[in-house]
Amino acid sequence: MASSMRSLFSDHGKYVESFRRFLNHSTEHQCMQEFMDKKLPGIIGRIGDTKSEIKILSIGGGAGEIDLQILSKVQAQYPGVCINNEVVEPSAEQIAKYKELVAKTSNLENVKFAWHKETSSEYQSRMLEKKELQKWDFIHMIQVNENLLISNFTSDHDLPK
Repeated sequence: MASSMRSLFSDHGKYVESFRRFLNHSTEHQCMQEFMDKKLPGIIGRIGDTKSEIKILSIGGGAGEIDLQILSKVQAQYPGVCINNEVVEPSAEQIAKYKELVAKTSNLENVKFAWHKETSSEYQSRMLEKKELQKWDFIHMIQVNENLLISNFTSDHDLPK
């Protein structure tokens, strides 16, 4: 039986509204802040002790708010170290917002950004096809779980406004 669900990525307005509703009825922000404050420093402390470059892969980076918090913590732990931050995000609108946020944010001189408008599956397939397998110091999928959950709440009656 074929699924009647449409991808939220085909309708950016619907995606944004679904995401807003999800956040209004979840503890995602509190959980994320707790992770950033309590767990992330220990993880970051193990990734770059002897490196001249730290490579970070962000799967589903969204508009970049969480990514920039992570980058700030990495920069604080490893001042002056070059950070290569690659973002895989299927929404062109989210990538545009991410780029706007980067343009407005100071202290990113040592961070190089690369954005890939594709899903994680498309990115993986492309890397395997090109045989461009890379090693990453830190990979995060902050927005991915939200997107999977949100995709289950696409109709107006699924979540209260």
